[in-house]
Amino acid sequence: MNSEIDKIEHSSSLLNKKWKLIDYDERNASYLSQKFELPSMVGKLLSIRHINEENINFYLNPDINQYIPNPNNIKDMGLATSRVVEAIKKNQKIGIIADYDVDGSTSASILYKFLKNYNSSITLKIPNRLVDGYGPNLKIMREMQLQNIDLLFTLDCGTTSNNIIDKEEFKKIDVIVIDHHLSELELPNVHSIINPNRFDDESDHKQMAAVGVTFLFLMSLRKELRIHNIFNNKKEPNLLSYLDLVALGTVCDVVELKQFNRLFVSKGLELIHKRYHKGISKLIDNSNLNTPPSSQDLGYIVGPQINAASRIDDSSLASKLLITNDVEQIEKISRKLYLLNEKRKLIESKILESANDQAEIQKDSKYILVYGENWHQGVLGIVASKLLDLYNKPVIVLSFVNTYGVGSARSIDGIDLGNIILQAKNKGIISEGGGHSMAAGLKLNHKDLENFKVFLDESFEQYQDKNFKKIINFDLIISINDLNNNLLESLEKLEPYGKGNPEPYFIISDLKIDSIKIIKNKHILIFFENDLGNKIKGICFNSKGTIVGDYLENFNQYKLYFGCSVTTDKFSRDTRPQIIIKDVMKID
Repeated sequence: MNSEIDKIEHSSSLLNKKWKLIDYDERNASYLSQKFELPSMVGKLLSIRHINEENINFYLNPDINQYIPNPNNIKDMGLATSRVVEAIKKNQKIGIIADYDVDGSTSASILYKFLKNYNSSITLKIPNRLVDGYGPNLKIMREMQLQNIDLLFTLDCGTTSNNIIDKEEFKKIDVIVIDHHLSELELPNVHSIINPNRFDDESDHKQMAAVGVTFLFLMSLRKELRIHNIFNNKKEPNLLSYLDLVALGTVCDVVELKQFNRLFVSKGLELIHKRYHKGISKLIDNSNLNTPPSSQDLGYIVGPQINAASRIDDSSLASKLLITNDVEQIEKISRKLYLLNEKRKLIESKILESANDQAEIQKDSKYILVYGENWHQGVLGIVASKLLDLYNKPVIVLSFVNTYGVGSARSIDGIDLGNIILQAKNKGIISEGGGHSMAAGLKLNHKDLENFKVFLDESFEQYQDKNFKKIINFDLIISINDLNNNLLESLEKLEPYGKGNPEPYFIISDLKIDSIKIIKNKHILIFFENDLGNKIKGICFNSKGTIVGDYLENFNQYKLYFGCSVTTDKFSRDTRPQIIIKDVMKID
């Protein structure tokens, strides 16, 4: 086994990636398996994820009553809840501005649902991605002013909107920012800012999505409403019923599924499996899933449909679907979201082809900057993400309309691209910009493009080749004879998967081919055979015509190692395990 591992780790895959088996504590793995009566493989996988006796109960059985965080650890929480109590008592007009993505839409939905129980005058505005851009702007703020809004929430936005929300003309509106984006040292001069990532917040909640922060706000608000006897004549809301929306926003915003986030997603998925939320259930049905949805299904199937609304149509569609209980509306909106997502896929593929032509020329650079005229702004982030996967280096994608370009940026671990974009803004090189370490947005004048390139060159000088080396971490080497329903049951114990708790990756070398089939002229379906003569299905998506696909189609000529995950076929009624081939290594 050691010689096999050595051979693997000193070779490169067909996708030019290094494979590395993760080290783990064998004694801890064995101890966990025996004490908690777990399969041996589960013990190994838990040890790889640094799970020990102290944290195993939370990991395997997260209890929301035992592990729920204290919301009042976040700065300004008490200040904000007191102001909302005042607004409810006085029946003041409340406005909500939320980001147009899944995190923003789910944040808006749970806040709206909660407040609607106690205040009938609530205005919800989701900015149009293509017209309004990100966050509050002058037009939207003036709309709120004309409607005599007394108290305004900005959700998943607002932390860096100093030049908008604290203008003198809006001083009569009390603004509460609920956000999770990185702040600058100068914060907007507003009523309160609930953001674990503001520079002066000392709470331990920095990895939460905005919907998670909003949920904690509602926890604190509910407690404050109890103190003020608001529930004497009104039904107290069940906040746990919101966790399906919290789970959806958390997964789709790709925050780490550790601590509170894992708790929220675990409990939220239970509600989703019970089909509690009719809008989410309908989006799942659109995709013809035959198994209970996983966290990955939320990210890859449900999330894209919600985002399709803002990318190429009406940004408000998603929040309307997530808020309404009207069956007819749910049917109508969900169908439209499905069709919009299909249209989005076509637009994206055309832009990706052009962008990749530019990226290929820059493949030896430390970052990739691509741009075009009138590229659809709604898909720039997706294109950036796909180029990132291909080249494993930070990517910035810009679309110019006349003199101005709007862009999305995506980064790799260890390179804080959000901070680089923020520095460019502070230096006046770009007009707008900000975001996370891994994702950011920006706007610049075409005349500043060359200066921006020079700035990026200087910013990336500090990074060495090792920062861009693509290493794929694998959990274990397994045999084709391990691919059975017992393995699937074992893997279920580790869910939900996501950032910080990745889906297990395996290396398999003893696969015997039975037959090969090409699906839709782009996917390669392979049927393998184990020692008992049982058929095991494997699929490699979008591999036809690639170097991996060529090797797979000539499988019998080579000794191949398969890097893969193991799951069931979610789109058929076949409950047997199948492998999803991620990469292939040829070893002579």
